Amino acid sequence: MTLRPTDRSAGSRRDSVCGDDGRTPAERSAAAAEPGSGSPADDDGASRATAVDRGSDRFVAAVAVDGEVLFAGPAVPAVLGVEREALLGEDLLDHVHPNDRDPVSDALSALATERTVTHRLRRASGGYVWVESVVDEKLAPEFGGRVVTARRVDVDRAFPERYRQFLEYGTDLVTVVDADGRVRYESPSVEEVLGYEQGSTVGRSPLGYVHPDDRERVTERFYRALADPAAAPTMEYRYRTAGGDWVWLESRTRSLPDDLAVGTLLINSRDVSERKARERRLTDRNERLDRFASIVSHDLRNPLSVIRASMEMARLKEDTAPLARGERAVDRIDRLVSELLTLARQGSGIDEPTEFDLNGVVREAWATAGSDDATLVVGADARVHADRGRLRQALENLFRNAVEHACETDGGDLTIVVSATDEGLLVADDGPGIEPAHREEVFEPGFTTCDDGTGYGLDIVREVVEAHGWTVELRPGASDVELPSGISRPGGACFVVAAPGPDAVAATEPWIDG
Repeated sequence: MTLRPTDRSAGSRRDSVCGDDGRTPAERSAAAAEPGSGSPADDDGASRATAVDRGSDRFVAAVAVDGEVLFAGPAVPAVLGVEREALLGEDLLDHVHPNDRDPVSDALSALATERTVTHRLRRASGGYVWVESVVDEKLAPEFGGRVVTARRVDVDRAFPERYRQFLEYGTDLVTVVDADGRVRYESPSVEEVLGYEQGSTVGRSPLGYVHPDDRERVTERFYRALADPAAAPTMEYRYRTAGGDWVWLESRTRSLPDDLAVGTLLINSRDVSERKARERRLTDRNERLDRFASIVSHDLRNPLSVIRASMEMARLKEDTAPLARGERAVDRIDRLVSELLTLARQGSGIDEPTEFDLNGVVREAWATAGSDDATLVVGADARVHADRGRLRQALENLFRNAVEHACETDGGDLTIVVSATDEGLLVADDGPGIEPAHREEVFEPGFTTCDDGTGYGLDIVREVVEAHGWTVELRPGASDVELPSGISRPGGACFVVAAPGPDAVAATEPWIDG
């Protein structure tokens, strides 16, 4: 039940305790305790409690036995991040961590033997802070409730000032968890590393932020470290940031002495995302080199055998006609080597992007890979921010792919259209197109439907596009793509590169202003 007057309204109750200045005794006591006020603080419970409002690590409140907040001190926003008025009339227990509500409720009761309790209070950000609450034994007559003084202990008690100053300059993230595996403290670097406000994850388990694919492994090691003081595992895992992204953390754990009131386990973490990215690039490079070696040892043997047989036949029959087959085989080997070296050496990386016109790089690629039997039509131009050399390489391979497959058509020159679109850009032709059964395979390494094809041209296109953070898609035609007026809509193969505009990405990221 609530031990407070009930025969008067809230307004009349406040009027009865306010002086001429409109303040309650508790508020006047808090003001009197301010340095330089010239008024000494009283010795009664209300004066003693409200005097702590001077600091940002503690606040005072008057709370009824049933938990209703009757008064909230001026320092409430500094500790909890909420306005004082937001607490008035609220049940204090609703702001206490569920695991700590029973001892807080006991401390507020009329029969309590222990009036000091350490517990967690929820901040406006959703996280929790650890506080030590001291509940006055006697009721404050002006409120009909008890004065509660709450002081943060996750900062000042756990880490003295000299240690906190050291942690503020550290780049590593320092976290302390209790025996239940919940965060008791996190260093200021949590804002720089993960984007969370310091203290916002206090009272929560860090395992809830671990990537689902890493959670089982990390959970097992985490609880082993909690249970075994001798265990000090090092873990690498993905952790969710405040923005919803994932960063790679490397964490080392160490058990804390039992007599240290800070917590149970100390975790030192650092962001190793750049190192993991380098490792992935190295792994990709090694896989490409392995693939290159495998292809060289297998795919090049057949054309080499053809060359040897042709040369031998020419010598035996004194006939040079078979050498034509050898020349075609040599050409195929030359293209295979060039394309495989491109995949092996350049991989999935790009050079520093520069800004240029799409029209210019398209014509440069056509000058290298165009054909006298094909006509290039350039549609809408666009500004592009990309690796010019690699984009030219992708266009060259798309041109060669179109020309190679045009050999299946009868009569008429091939027309290839390149144009900027709302999505990014397209390269389409009026050739026979690609069979529906093969559309899912065209970007696979080594896949080709032409006898003279290498099967790596479109694989290179995909690598180049994805290295820019874009996507490429084969469509059955350009019927759903908006083209400039005066350009015939080709009905053959249509490759659409989807890229963001300059306003959708950071200034340093690749884009197409279509």
